Amino acid sequence: EWLRRSELYLKIDQPDRAAMALVQASQKVHARRAINGMPSTLFITLSSIHEDKLQQLNQARKVFADVCHEGSYHFKEVDDLAQCHAAWVELELRQENWDEALSIARQSVVPSTTKVSKGLSKSLRLWNLLLDLEESLGTVQTARDAYDRSLDLKVATSTHVMNFATFLTDRKYFEESFKAYERGVDLFAFPHDGAICIWKTYLQAFLDRYQGTQMPRTRELFDRCLETCPPESASEFFILYGAFEEQYGLTKRALGVYERMCTTVPSEEKYTAYQLYIAKTVHYLGVTATRVIYERAISALEDVAAAQMCCAFSQMETSLQEIDRARAVLTYGAQMADPRRSPEYWKEWHEFEVAHGNEETFREMLRVKRGIQAAFSTVNYNAAEMGAGTDTAGGTTNGAADDTLTNEEALNMIANREGVNVHEPQPRIGGFVQGKRTAEMADLGEV
Repeated sequence: EWLRRSELYLKIDQPDRAAMALVQASQKVHARRAINGMPSTLFITLSSIHEDKLQQLNQARKVFADVCHEGSYHFKEVDDLAQCHAAWVELELRQENWDEALSIARQSVVPSTTKVSKGLSKSLRLWNLLLDLEESLGTVQTARDAYDRSLDLKVATSTHVMNFATFLTDRKYFEESFKAYERGVDLFAFPHDGAICIWKTYLQAFLDRYQGTQMPRTRELFDRCLETCPPESASEFFILYGAFEEQYGLTKRALGVYERMCTTVPSEEKYTAYQLYIAKTVHYLGVTATRVIYERAISALEDVAAAQMCCAFSQMETSLQEIDRARAVLTYGAQMADPRRSPEYWKEWHEFEVAHGNEETFREMLRVKRGIQAAFSTVNYNAAEMGAGTDTAGGTTNGAADDTLTNEEALNMIANREGVNVHEPQPRIGGFVQGKRTAEMADLGEV
């Protein structure tokens, strides 16, 4: 209400009465009873009227001096007093009194004995203001002292740490900047959110400075980081570490880093990690060196991801013309691929047999598929509902049917290629009566 009264006086061009209203407000409003605003607004507005409307700059300064230094008003909250200090600094900056503004900012964070002003030394608002002024108006030494003090008081944030290090780096104080990072990683250790930003900036700054000339020290930094880094945040550090070893170190060490990444990252990231590890191994050691990695990956991954890895493993073996090995991989991976939920796996095997198999191997694939489908149906009785939209007999999705041969068409193609008549009667054993349809033909007849 007092602020509204002041605004009304200003609208009728009576700044004197507006200032008087705010003076009365400061005498009658008690900080502990104020509910419709912050008491600091009264003094900031009063100073603004003296500065802009009445052209009384000294009186504007006196308003802040009485509140900030003389303690003429007792605030309940520390932030109220901090806002008054900040407004006083901004007043001096508007008047281009740089030294006075810096002096006020420094005094604002000096420890005090009173209950409210004692908290100013840990006010983030005032420290942000002071550090900005020290960087722009102070010297390198005064800025360093201010940052060091904020770290000692533990009021600095992770952003302050990176700003401090960048400030020193820009002025060629590289080792001092690394010391700032060291203090930062000690103050903001994992799993603090700021630790990720500090470590990333620290490692990149160290690499930019020394590149490959400080190998033991660089490796020690990476190892320290990864030792405490949570698994869900470790992948980017492993990738940076691996790239460093590839560029400046040893291939064996680089591949070792990627192997560590595969065993460290959470399960949802393992598939991508193994893909990267395999790609790097192919690049440096060749395709055949990836066999053992594929085997480890299949053992470590969840069923769905392991089935995908089996497909990739089979494709690798096929590229080497190791058809039997490729088929063995697909047979092993089949136990992890429910035909209702992973039709793409069976499409892969289907196309493989069409291209490289014969009638016997194709029928074996169908037999395995029926067995796996029955096993999954037994374990999860509602698999059919969850796999709605798939073909329960053929195991292919409706969308894929246009591009994939049916089982009967594929079997006929293989038979024609081998010169075998699929429908030729098979020899019968005496004493036994053949069923109406064999299991294989029953499966084909349902397609």
